[in-house]
Amino acid sequence: ILNQNIVKTVLISLLVASSLEDSITPTSPVEYFMEGSTVNLSCNYNVKADNLHWYRQYMGSAPAFLLLITDTSSPTVVNAILPYPRLTAKLNKERTRVDLEISSAEVADSAL
Repeated sequence: ILNQNIVKTVLISLLVASSLEDSITPTSPVEYFMEGSTVNLSCNYNVKADNLHWYRQYMGSAPAFLLLITDTSSPTVVNAILPYPRLTAKLNKERTRVDLEISSAEVADSAL
Protein backbone atom coordinates (compact mmCIF):
# COMPACT_ATOMS: atom_id res chain seq x y z
CA ILE A 1 0.00 0.00 0.00
CA LEU A 2 2.80 2.42 0.83
CA ASN A 3 4.36 1.95 -2.63
CA GLN A 4 1.13 3.13 -4.28
CA ASN A 5 1.41 6.45 -2.48
CA ILE A 6 5.01 7.16 -3.45
CA VAL A 7 5.64 9.15 -6.58
CA LYS A 8 8.97 8.52 -8.30
CA THR A 9 9.70 11.51 -10.45
CA VAL A 10 12.53 11.93 -12.88
CA LEU A 11 11.82 14.53 -15.52
CA ILE A 12 14.16 15.07 -18.39
CA SER A 13 15.05 18.61 -19.22
CA LEU A 14 16.03 18.77 -22.87
CA LEU A 15 17.81 21.70 -24.42
CA VAL A 16 19.61 22.28 -27.69
CA ALA A 17 23.05 23.59 -26.79
CA SER A 18 25.20 25.69 -29.08
CA SER A 19 28.53 24.06 -28.23
CA LEU A 20 30.04 21.09 -26.43
CA GLU A 21 30.97 23.40 -23.54
CA ASP A 22 27.28 24.06 -22.82
CA SER A 23 25.74 21.76 -20.24
CA ILE A 24 22.55 21.11 -18.32
CA THR A 25 22.47 18.66 -15.43
CA PRO A 26 19.81 17.70 -12.90
CA THR A 27 20.60 18.57 -9.30
CA SER A 28 19.39 15.06 -8.40
CA PRO A 29 18.93 12.21 -10.92
CA VAL A 30 15.97 10.64 -9.05
CA GLU A 31 13.43 12.09 -6.65
CA TYR A 32 10.89 10.29 -4.44
CA PHE A 33 7.87 12.08 -3.02
CA MET A 34 4.63 11.22 -1.30
CA GLU A 35 1.47 11.52 -3.34
CA GLY A 36 -0.14 14.92 -2.72
CA SER A 37 3.14 16.63 -1.82
CA THR A 38 4.86 19.44 -3.68
CA VAL A 39 7.77 18.27 -5.85
CA ASN A 40 10.66 20.56 -6.77
CA LEU A 41 12.96 19.45 -9.58
CA SER A 42 15.97 21.51 -10.61
CA CYS A 43 18.61 21.55 -13.32
CA ASN A 44 21.79 23.60 -13.30
CA TYR A 45 22.74 25.01 -16.66
CA ASN A 46 25.63 26.71 -18.39
CA VAL A 47 23.96 27.43 -21.71
CA LYS A 48 23.37 30.49 -23.81
CA ALA A 49 19.71 30.02 -24.78
CA ASP A 50 16.54 32.04 -25.03
CA ASN A 51 14.33 29.16 -23.85
CA LEU A 52 14.68 26.30 -21.39
CA HIS A 53 12.27 23.40 -22.01
CA TRP A 54 10.86 20.80 -19.60
CA TYR A 55 9.77 17.41 -20.95
CA ARG A 56 8.33 14.29 -19.33
CA GLN A 57 9.02 10.82 -20.71
CA TYR A 58 7.14 7.68 -19.75
CA MET A 59 8.85 4.31 -20.21
CA GLY A 60 8.64 3.27 -23.87
CA SER A 61 7.23 6.63 -25.03
CA ALA A 62 8.67 9.71 -26.68
CA PRO A 63 9.35 12.78 -24.51
CA ALA A 64 6.28 15.01 -24.11
CA PHE A 65 6.65 18.79 -23.96
CA LEU A 66 5.42 20.28 -20.66
CA LEU A 67 6.49 23.91 -20.73
CA LEU A 68 9.29 26.32 -21.47
CA ILE A 69 10.61 29.32 -19.64
CA THR A 70 12.32 32.17 -21.41
CA ASP A 71 15.78 33.17 -20.19
CA THR A 72 15.22 36.88 -20.80
CA SER A 73 15.15 39.99 -18.65
CA SER A 74 11.48 39.22 -17.84
CA PRO A 75 11.17 35.41 -17.84
CA THR A 76 7.89 34.09 -19.22
CA VAL A 77 6.48 30.57 -18.90
CA VAL A 78 4.82 29.07 -21.98
CA ASN A 79 2.71 25.96 -21.36
CA ALA A 80 2.04 23.04 -23.67
CA ILE A 81 -1.11 23.16 -25.82
CA LEU A 82 -2.71 20.90 -23.22
CA PRO A 83 -1.50 22.85 -20.18
CA TYR A 84 -0.46 21.17 -16.96
CA PRO A 85 -1.89 23.52 -14.31
CA ARG A 86 0.04 21.90 -11.45
CA LEU A 87 3.40 22.85 -13.00
CA THR A 88 5.33 26.05 -12.35
CA ALA A 89 8.79 26.95 -13.65
CA LYS A 90 11.23 29.65 -12.55
CA LEU A 91 14.88 30.67 -12.90
CA ASN A 92 17.18 31.45 -10.02
CA LYS A 93 18.52 35.00 -9.65
CA GLU A 94 21.93 34.12 -11.17
CA ARG A 95 20.32 32.41 -14.18
CA THR A 96 22.25 29.20 -13.57
CA ARG A 97 19.37 26.95 -12.42
CA VAL A 98 15.86 26.26 -13.70
CA ASP A 99 13.30 24.85 -11.25
CA LEU A 100 10.11 22.94 -11.95
CA GLU A 101 7.50 22.69 -9.20
CA ILE A 102 4.74 20.08 -9.33
CA SER A 103 1.95 20.78 -6.87
CA SER A 104 -0.15 17.91 -5.50
CA ALA A 105 2.04 15.15 -6.96
CA GLU A 106 0.21 12.19 -8.46
CA VAL A 107 1.38 8.69 -9.28
CA ALA A 108 0.83 9.61 -12.96
CA ASP A 109 3.65 12.19 -12.57
CA SER A 110 6.15 9.34 -12.30
CA ALA A 111 8.35 9.29 -15.38
CA LEU A 112 11.85 8.63 -16.64
